[in-house]
Amino acid sequence: MKRYIYALVALALLSVEGLSAQMKTSYFMEGSYFRTEMNPALAPTRGYVAMPFISGFDFGLSGNVLSVDNFIYQTDKGLVTALNGAVSSDEFLSRLPEIGLESLKADINLFGVGFYTGRMFWNFGTSMHVNGDIYLSKDIFRAVKSLGNGLYDLGNVGAELNAYMDAYVGTSIPIGKHVNVGVRAKFLVGLANASASFNQLQVNVTENGVVGTANGEWRGNAFMLDAASYNPDEGMESLINIDTDDPVAAAMGLMKSIDSFGAALDLGAEARFFNDHLKVSAAVTDLGFIKWSAKSHLRGAVSGDFHYNGYDFETQELDAGGGFNTDNLIYEGVNDGYTSYLNCAVNAGVEYNFLKNHFAVGLLSHTRFYRGTCTSELTASLNIRPVNWITLTASHTFLNKNRPGIFGAAINIHPRALNIFVGMDYIDPNLVYVNDSILVPRYAKSLNVYFGLGFNMARPKFMRQEELARKAERKAARKASRR
Repeated sequence: MKRYIYALVALALLSVEGLSAQMKTSYFMEGSYFRTEMNPALAPTRGYVAMPFISGFDFGLSGNVLSVDNFIYQTDKGLVTALNGAVSSDEFLSRLPEIGLESLKADINLFGVGFYTGRMFWNFGTSMHVNGDIYLSKDIFRAVKSLGNGLYDLGNVGAELNAYMDAYVGTSIPIGKHVNVGVRAKFLVGLANASASFNQLQVNVTENGVVGTANGEWRGNAFMLDAASYNPDEGMESLINIDTDDPVAAAMGLMKSIDSFGAALDLGAEARFFNDHLKVSAAVTDLGFIKWSAKSHLRGAVSGDFHYNGYDFETQELDAGGGFNTDNLIYEGVNDGYTSYLNCAVNAGVEYNFLKNHFAVGLLSHTRFYRGTCTSELTASLNIRPVNWITLTASHTFLNKNRPGIFGAAINIHPRALNIFVGMDYIDPNLVYVNDSILVPRYAKSLNVYFGLGFNMARPKFMRQEELARKAERKAARKASRR
């Protein structure tokens, strides 16, 4: 049993003091088409065709509670968990925030095309996005750690899930020779949205048992649900009013049931100075919303008291009960829709190129806004371009308690035919064994992995001409120096 507990703790390393995982290490990689997602003005050096599923995948887990360093402690007896008696409650709880958040994010590029018309870059495509968040009260961990009598307020606990697709079209437009502005317009299709929250969740632990009070609400929306068809006698199955015997009819029914839509914008700009050695850029992304349909809107309330008297080892029965009310878990006839908003972000970068553009250093500020709050990170990177179709990048993200020594790395190979991109943020070289069997990073508080495989188009004519002009200038300078 302990091995499974340690395995869960090992998975907890996938957290960070931020609310989103984005491909920060790729921001200054000129050949990557990933960078347009953080700033639509940053056009890649070639056009591309992105194939379904394999051309772009970004997965990240983030939060501010579940990290290995928060739950594993070094003692005289070796590594122990936070529940060990050698770790005091004050020491354990001092590492945790009052309100914790754990988030999951997955983005999959279903299809995409990018190309140049003159000096303008265009891209369009479609992708799928899934975001999930869990809110945790610090008192949950206080109760688990102390396991003593007392009143625990576990309010401000909840969860939210959001899944949607987008179809986008974007462009990067040159303004003179030294400025690019970019815009990406996105049409959103809502697939599923669900949330649950408790404004009151109290537990009183006594010698006679546990008595609790809960008050909260939940709501859900999914394109295949039909709230009007709900029948309490048939249960949740009655919510799906689609003919499953005929696959073609079922597919058509699912397509027709999609009626939650929205829109979003990405805006960006880049300015270049000193013969393109210095580049300054800024962007705001995911300025948008989804209007969820009333037809598939379900909502309910959770309220009442409950008690737990313990487990009777003689009868092998759990003594639990109380007045917990589930009559209002599903409301019939919900006739109103609602709107959810995307978590917009602001990115600002400064890059300096030197040694004939073979090296560059960059500094990226990334701020994500969420539910009236925001988090910020600062990522420094070193980019190496041995040839114009290979970029190697190493980075480190500051702020939000990111430890020194935890770095990011990426490689982008983009010759004439292929565009291969592999990257990872928050790589922790400090590996330790937990329970003498599981090797985990000790201090990492995040996981963000991205991969892409696309097919390149030819470099645009103006880039080839500019490269020939630079070579001619360098050749002329060498001849002049010999005279």
